Amino acid sequence: METAGEGIAYAATAARQMIDLYTSDLKGGDWLHRPWPKANCAAWIVGHLVLASRRALMHLGATDLPPLPDGFDKRFARDEAAPGASDFGDASVLVPLFDKHHDLLADVLRRTSSDTLNKPLENPNPRFGTVGEFAGYMALHAAMHAGQITLIRRSLGRPPLV
Repeated sequence: METAGEGIAYAATAARQMIDLYTSDLKGGDWLHRPWPKANCAAWIVGHLVLASRRALMHLGATDLPPLPDGFDKRFARDEAAPGASDFGDASVLVPLFDKHHDLLADVLRRTSSDTLNKPLENPNPRFGTVGEFAGYMALHAAMHAGQITLIRRSLGRPPLV
């Protein structure tokens, strides 16, 4: 890898592959299963990750983003009501939408200059202060949520995959 953007792109791609693997055998009600009350379900997790990838893409200056279904941003918001909802619509659209956003994120990162990656965020976070740190955090964020999906899988009686 020659650039920091390529390294972050690799991490984003690896995180996408984890989400794809861990959701590959979820069907119907599996998407709404919560291993304990108030835990995230896989549907909310993947929808939330779509929105997180979109935010990273916007910070990187991407403008031609994949369209979202109507009401998607509200359905997968981080407010108190959304993660606990019992209906997230057609779950079959979630992984393809996540893949499109995360693949676009990796492609944009591979082409992003060090100057852009080092640009300070207008509203820094204690976990990241630059565009590049934010993009890198998105890969960690997706991997963390992939871990939640492994718990969902195990509570459904599925075997470990890794």
